[in-house]
Amino acid sequence: MSFFRSRRNQEEVDIWPGFVDALSTVLLVFIFVLVGFISSQIYLSGVIFDKDSSIINMESKLASICSLLNSETQKNEQLASKNADLVMQITDLNATIDTLKTMFSEEEVLRKKEQTAKMSLEEKIDTLTKQLKDVLAALADEQKNSQEQKKAMEYIKEENIKLNELSKLSSYRSEFFDKLRDIVGDREGIKIVGDRFIFQSELFFDSASADLSETGKNQVLELAKVINEIGEKIPNEIRWILRVDGHTDRLQLSTNGKFASNWELSAARAISVVKQLINEGISPDHLVAAGFGENQPLDQTDLAKNRRIEFKLDER
Repeated sequence: MSFFRSRRNQEEVDIWPGFVDALSTVLLVFIFVLVGFISSQIYLSGVIFDKDSSIINMESKLASICSLLNSETQKNEQLASKNADLVMQITDLNATIDTLKTMFSEEEVLRKKEQTAKMSLEEKIDTLTKQLKDVLAALADEQKNSQEQKKAMEYIKEENIKLNELSKLSSYRSEFFDKLRDIVGDREGIKIVGDRFIFQSELFFDSASADLSETGKNQVLELAKVINEIGEKIPNEIRWILRVDGHTDRLQLSTNGKFASNWELSAARAISVVKQLINEGISPDHLVAAGFGENQPLDQTDLAKNRRIEFKLDER
């Protein structure tokens, strides 16, 4: 009986160390698993943090790229606008070039007409001179002293003097045109038609006004310089005048205006130019002012061409 008791006690003592060893092993395994789990969590947290940082950097770069893209888009729009402006400017320049070419062609035609008219005048003068010489020779051969013959001689002499004056005035007119052409050049609004210089009224006056503008006074000053220079060369026996003609378009003036008709406006403008020429030293004996209103248009469709001031060097 005591043997069984001692054996049972021995078995009880032998089970406990094994239990402790098993429990220790389980605890170690649990700790190992726990440590592994914690390590994996730490590693995963680091990986996630790195990914978040990469995403933030990518978002920042994407925002920069979007900003650059917007900036480039604005630049492209500005360039497109500038290109459109350049195209418009090129179109305007081409139109101006075409206009200048047309004006140059018209000027060439007018010059040829002027040269033809000048040659025709010289031929007529030569023919009349020969006829006068023949008449004088015939009268000298007949040796008639009657009053009628004397009057005929005087008439012939007067006509011969007029022809000589006309011939001389024609040369001074050519010099006048050449000098004035050199001054005005290819200025817009000024052209030559036959034996007249034509200035658009806008170069001298405001709309519906007969008061010379500052630009108009400067134009008259340049004209007066040429007239004074040519006038000093013209002999006193040649009776010459500078005719100033005012023209308007066919549009009716306002009833509240200063002038009752285009005729009065054109005459007043011509007189204003003549007065300014007198102020610049031109003798009134060599000046004539005339107003034609809208009665002698140059163009039935372009009204601006009809609003003009014409200058003509002529005999009195």
